[in-house]
Amino acid sequence: MANALSDLTSTLISALSNLPSPEKIQDVDRMQLLGVIGQLQSALEPPQLPIQRFCFSHYGIVVIRIAQGMGIFDAFVESQGKDMSLKELSSNVKGDETLLRRIMRFLSAHHIFEQTTRDSYKPLPLAMVFGNESVPGDMIKHFHTGMQVTAKLFDYFELNGYKNPEDAYNAPFQLAYNTKSHYFEWMSQNPKIQEVFNSVMTQSQHYRGADWFKIYPVQQKLQVSPDQVLLVDIGGGVGHDIMAFKKHFPDLPGKLVLQDLPQVIDTIKEPLPEGITAIGYNMFEPQPISGARAYYMRTVLHDYPDEQALEFLARIQDAMTEDSVLFVHEHTMSDDLDVPPMAATLDIHMMELFSSLERTEKEWVALLKKAGFKVIQVWNEDSVGQSTALFEAALP
Repeated sequence: MANALSDLTSTLISALSNLPSPEKIQDVDRMQLLGVIGQLQSALEPPQLPIQRFCFSHYGIVVIRIAQGMGIFDAFVESQGKDMSLKELSSNVKGDETLLRRIMRFLSAHHIFEQTTRDSYKPLPLAMVFGNESVPGDMIKHFHTGMQVTAKLFDYFELNGYKNPEDAYNAPFQLAYNTKSHYFEWMSQNPKIQEVFNSVMTQSQHYRGADWFKIYPVQQKLQVSPDQVLLVDIGGGVGHDIMAFKKHFPDLPGKLVLQDLPQVIDTIKEPLPEGITAIGYNMFEPQPISGARAYYMRTVLHDYPDEQALEFLARIQDAMTEDSVLFVHEHTMSDDLDVPPMAATLDIHMMELFSSLERTEKEWVALLKKAGFKVIQVWNEDSVGQSTALFEAALP
């Protein structure tokens, strides 16, 4: 056994030394390798190590958020990544030197900085992406806000007899922030939190699998005259998806409409491409665009439990004609025994903020049928990590 483990260690060291640079590794290969490494780690670890991770993992986001507040990451970004002594760093950040040393010790122990001497620090690649004007930095802020809800999950279930939450206005979020408002309504009253949310959601578009129009035969199935509305992108944020669609089909006839809450639409700084109109819209109100050829939503309905999702779908149905089609582009929770940890975690995240869930393909089809739609086809896509599918539906 000892020889076998020694040989395995030697093999891994050799493989590590011959590993290609990260940018040359395909995502599929990367995830497959990480999966094997995860299995190896799970097989080798004594129980106390995963217990330690569960007990102490929350400190990472908290300490990084403190470092952001102190201005530590910004100081290194402004210095263009040069090493700094503790005294030099202290003169450029908030807080006293004693606290700064303790924060830097934690960040160095977690490979965000390298402590080169007792009193000097070198920023590693992660340190340079957590500044206050960066998307990774905004992700820390966004999930730090959400972590306040996570901390109240136990209290919520104790108060509610461990019943699965199904009301978007009585989720763990409302308990944590002592509000009766929906999460999105609450954010609209907190502009800094709304701005961070918009930043994170816009960036997340890049990691959500293939564009829907690359797996669906748009040109064969979605033809309209130039004066008709071709596509309404509901809950489309600041326009990432609809602009990508326009870029991919620059000459496709028909008008394009972007819809999201007014506080989101108002953050669009640059003019949208010609042919795209942006409208502030609350999706629980009557849909203002009637008879569009296609209505599209990407990771919108997963923010809502069935009650609110059905209400929203009814507003779309009222606006559709027999020629209209509805596209729901969503994560799909696996029915398999081996659910990816990130998928299971996102399911809890949807629950704590919205009383919602990550649905399986069968649950999505059942929801659409319950809403009175006929599901024409489910277009599954190959993706890394979280599985996704495009549900094509129409009036019965």
